[in-house]
Amino acid sequence: MSIHDAIDRIEYLIAHSRQIPLTRTVVVDQEEALGLIDDLRLSLPDEIKQARWTLQEQQRLLSEAQSEATRIINQASERAQTMIGQQELARRAEKQAEAMLRETSARADEIRRAADRYAGEVMQQLESQLLKTVATVKKGVEALRKPAPAVAEPAARR
Repeated sequence: MSIHDAIDRIEYLIAHSRQIPLTRTVVVDQEEALGLIDDLRLSLPDEIKQARWTLQEQQRLLSEAQSEATRIINQASERAQTMIGQQELARRAEKQAEAMLRETSARADEIRRAADRYAGEVMQQLESQLLKTVATVKKGVEALRKPAPAVAEPAARR
């Protein structure tokens, strides 16, 4: 069950519980409410796993970008070494290697920024979902903790 399903079920339980007349207080089935809260607790680890996966995916993308940059740099270095024989060829190779380094660095930076943006968006969405969930649970807990209003006693007989 997802967090959203659990929240929807808690909301439904509260909305469809018996209301105490002349108050905003409702009588909620304790066993059902606690069961829904347990379901919510069990769903949280899935959301956390998803956030961890997102961070791991970001790290993997960054690692791939670094590996690609290293591979291209090594490739450029090897090419440059084979061209050193003549001075003109050496200059051309050096210029080409520098261009490749700039291109690789720019590409790696672009991949890092994209991965950071993606991870940031996912984390913001997850944070928003968790904040909504916490707020809903707090409201439910507050509603359950409010004491029933005292019934006014008739005036003492004289």
